[in-house]
Amino acid sequence: MPVDLSPARRPSAYPRRSRFWPWWFCIWLACNIVGVAIAMLVWPKGQPASGGSFWFWFVGIPNGTFVVLFSIERIGFEGLWYRAHWRNHHRNRRLAERLRTAQRPLQVLGVGYCLPLAGQPPDGQTLAGAIAAGKRLPIEQIPRTGVERVFHARFEESNWTIKEPATSGPEDSEESLDAERTPKPVSLLTFKIAAALKRLEASLRALTCYERGWWPQVRVLSAAGREQEDVARIVDALRIAGLPSLTVQAVPASDGLMVADAWLDAREARPLLVVATAWHEDGPPTDSTEGCVAVLLATGYFRLPEPVGVAALLHRPVRGFTGGAAYGFANAALWGKVAYTSLIRAWITRPVDGCNKALYAAHMDAISKDEAQRRPDRIVGDFGDGNGWLSIAAAIESGAADGPQLVIDDMQSAVLRVTPNTTDNHPISDDRPQA
Repeated sequence: MPVDLSPARRPSAYPRRSRFWPWWFCIWLACNIVGVAIAMLVWPKGQPASGGSFWFWFVGIPNGTFVVLFSIERIGFEGLWYRAHWRNHHRNRRLAERLRTAQRPLQVLGVGYCLPLAGQPPDGQTLAGAIAAGKRLPIEQIPRTGVERVFHARFEESNWTIKEPATSGPEDSEESLDAERTPKPVSLLTFKIAAALKRLEASLRALTCYERGWWPQVRVLSAAGREQEDVARIVDALRIAGLPSLTVQAVPASDGLMVADAWLDAREARPLLVVATAWHEDGPPTDSTEGCVAVLLATGYFRLPEPVGVAALLHRPVRGFTGGAAYGFANAALWGKVAYTSLIRAWITRPVDGCNKALYAAHMDAISKDEAQRRPDRIVGDFGDGNGWLSIAAAIESGAADGPQLVIDDMQSAVLRVTPNTTDNHPISDDRPQA
């Protein structure tokens, strides 16, 4: 869930004190007139109007009454002022602590992807190269099932088979061993996921050299009703890629970038591997694409193993509300701890209505212009709910920028700082996970 600052409420208002003149002058005058009048009425007859008693009753009592009234008002004012002052002081401290928690980013340790490009890296075309070339991948073609042509990008292979390694034992028969050596059909998407995970092999192996309780966990974006199928597909892909068996859990595909928000709120010390896939057997949406993207994240609590580097910092994403895109962008900049004018690039997929106008309203003038924007969806196609993670992969592969960048996917947005040359594996926070 997004960080909620509303429990802090509004700051307490300081009391407003009335002007000393003319109100207190009138009170002083009234005290003296009334006091002298009362003193004259009670003054004993025949006693001379002089001496200490005269001055005490005719001057001391009226002015003393005024001083008492003024002191009561002053004490009340000071009490209300210090009450508002210390309430605002503690409110600011709580807000500062909450902001520090909200502004703590995730470390992006690496990205892997497999898309219908002209070959795959390192020998084929890269995602950054495709975006730089500006040639659209979706073309008019017949989908896997159907007869109507649709503009979309898909893999050309039909199906794949894999030969599972045989594990023989004394009780295994020759027939069972032959059956295990027989190539088994595996879905093409599973192979593509394995290819994407293969690019993260070095980091995943380094992060699984500790006890299993500290191994990375996997979250796969899954549509409703396909959770078990997607989890099984990731498990098979890990096995095909020869990677350690990790705990896989499905999350709603509509979460998109908000998976990072939930992981930050969970205060987990373990790394997180986010996998997003797009596959269309029939009826692919226009300008859509197939493929998979995997992003390896770390919370920054502990020092990373030596082979693992930090490619970027991903700050807490924000989900805006309809009609409030500008507020969402400004909130993302707040969690990213950046000035609005310091953002130098925007990666936009599935833009909201009036996106440039909303950026301008959020005082992000520099990235409200077309030359400062990158549109991966216009090149590789619409990746669905994984568009945000695809933009992160494209931004990291495109190289370091001169400042923070804003990733926008529909109503979700997040600040990304690309630092591919960093070797700083120190923790980014002194906080420790709480049970």
